This record gives sequence, structure tokens and C-alpha cells, in this order.
Amino acid sequence: MRKLLVAATLTTMILVPSAAHAGFLIEASLGKGYQVSPAPTAGNSRWEQLNLNIAPGWAPSLPVLSMFHLQLGIVTDFADKSGSKTTLELRPTLSLVPPILPIYGRVMVVITDVLGRYEGKREYPFGAAVGARIGLPSIGIIPSMGVFAEVGALPRQREFLNSTATGTDSKFAWVLEGRVGAYLNF
Repeated sequence: MRKLLVAATLTTMILVPSAAHAGFLIEASLGKGYQVSPAPTAGNSRWEQLNLNIAPGWAPSLPVLSMFHLQLGIVTDFADKSGSKTTLELRPTLSLVPPILPIYGRVMVVITDVLGRYEGKREYPFGAAVGARIGLPSIGIIPSMGVFAEVGALPRQREFLNSTATGTDSKFAWVLEGRVGAYLNF
């Protein structure tokens, strides 16, 4: 009888904390954007800079609210093409991650040029993304972990030649951004 009691106690100690976790999470991902419309000016590429996103966040541990993840992405755009600079962006996001389905969606606000490298160019566009994720569930003290891939649409302010081709006009350009990464949920 004692062995059964010890086995039940150990099983409860291992399994119960996984149901009542704190809800902290972190994601790390690489992304690359492609400007789909309108066509860029002569000499500019449709491809955006490669970027790295580190996104700590929190998900409530309540049953229904645990599908919502609040995160703050810290994105570094690498200067991987001529005439570009390494910049820093902030991306506050709200994600809807169903517990059973491998798909998710997120909305985000992008705060560009946090370091002030492009004078007067700070923007606050919004965007959305959909993706798929696969992973392992949390077991005891081991956090859940997995990988994901997503595609997002982000508007960006760009300079385009005006109709007379003598100057430039500032317009919004739509950028599709592909992203792959990994996550940990504590």
C-alpha cells in the first residue's frame, strides 16, 4: 500500500505543475520580406532585409484565455544589402493559438527605427500573420517547445518616383514576410 501511495504522490507532483504553469513564453525566428506592391523605384530590390526576432511574452493560465499570447518582439534588421543600415524595431503582438489545431494567427503593431538611424522615418504600421506550429507538450518541469513557420503582411512607408519622374512621393508598400523559428512555453 505504501508503494502505491508513494507512486501516486510522485505522479501527482510531476503532472499537476504542468497544468498550472506560469504562462511565460519566448520565441526566436528569422524572417525575410518581399515587397509585393507597388513596384520599387529603379535600383531598389523587392527583397527586404533579413531580420531576427526575439519575442518574450505571456499567456494567461486560465482555460479559455490561454489561447491568447501577448508578446513584445524585438526585431533586428540586418544590413544585408547595399545602402541599408542595421535597425531595431519593436513589434507588440497579440496571437490566437488554439490548443489543439496546429495553426495560429497574430496581429501586430510595428514601431520602426527605434534607434533613430533614419531621421524622421519612424512609423507605426499594423500587420497580421498566419502560421503553423508543431511541438512537444509540457511534461512536468520540462517546458513545451516546438517550431513554427508563418507568413505576414506588413505595410511599409517607401519613397516612389512621382508621375512626372522628377521627384519622389512617400507611399505605403505592402510587404509579405516569411518567418521560421522556435518557441518555448514555460
